[in-house]
Amino acid sequence: MRADLLKKDLDYFESKLDELLGKSKGEYALIHEGQLIDTFKSKEDAIKRGYELFGNSPFLVKMISEVEDILNFTSNLLAS
Repeated sequence: MRADLLKKDLDYFESKLDELLGKSKGEYALIHEGQLIDTFKSKEDAIKRGYELFGNSPFLVKMISEVEDILNFTSNLLAS
């Protein structure tokens, strides 16, 4: 996946973070092509709605919080 594929959505999220924190802190934002679609109580609900609306097209689901938890994943399927 290209790094810039979700740049528009990430930029939108960052620009609206203060507003989102005031209304929907702790929820998950569903963003597609630089527009907030909705917020959801669970990540699973946001992802499900994203697939229903956009199919295989890229969309962003991100938790609305002041501090971002950085998660690192490794895979033994990747070549060194």
